[in-house]
Amino acid sequence: MSSRNTAAWTAVVLAATFCISACQSGDTKENADPAPAERSNCLGFLNQAGTKSAASLLGTDSYLTSAAPKGTAGAAKEMVSEYRTNGVTEGKKIGLCWIYRTTKDLSDVTVTSSFASEVPDSSAVASAFTPYKMGELALASSRKAVVYLSCSSERFEADSSRRTTTLRVEASNRYEPDGSPEELRKDNLTITHSVALALAEGLGCENNADLPSAFKMPPGA
Repeated sequence: MSSRNTAAWTAVVLAATFCISACQSGDTKENADPAPAERSNCLGFLNQAGTKSAASLLGTDSYLTSAAPKGTAGAAKEMVSEYRTNGVTEGKKIGLCWIYRTTKDLSDVTVTSSFASEVPDSSAVASAFTPYKMGELALASSRKAVVYLSCSSERFEADSSRRTTTLRVEASNRYEPDGSPEELRKDNLTITHSVALALAEGLGCENNADLPSAFKMPPGA
């Protein structure tokens, strides 16, 4: 083979190798990693208070996050699809936000949403949680927080008629965080409020399901 043919063949091989590598990486605009500014806020699920509480729980400002595909819009679409297909399915949890202390392996904090058929009586869960007046009910412990929301939205029905459903948003720590029980409850509840508010906005819940626009530690229930 001549040197000219050899050079041409080498160029073809290199081009093909590059194409295969690029296709396998999925490095398109839609599938690429989020920009550095988005690595700490779960694609918009965490507001400023939420990111601060995440750093407090994990003991570092350099944590990583991942979120439901397409962020709040994607999660809202999945919630609507789940409701239209199956109705209220309490066992079906939809992942919203994952927070990692270091590498993206097993999340240290996981935030999920689901539908609920009813809101529990605060006295019935008082042994495991401290109840608070936020949304329909908020519950918090050192490792977990839950917020129940009454969401009235036109998105749940195909004919755009308004339907009211109860949503349950939960933030759960894989391990027991360091800190006082009071501060841990506050941090867990702050993260849950941030994600629940973003979801309520994405679903078009009337009055954002009565969640405050900025987190303030609610009174006990």
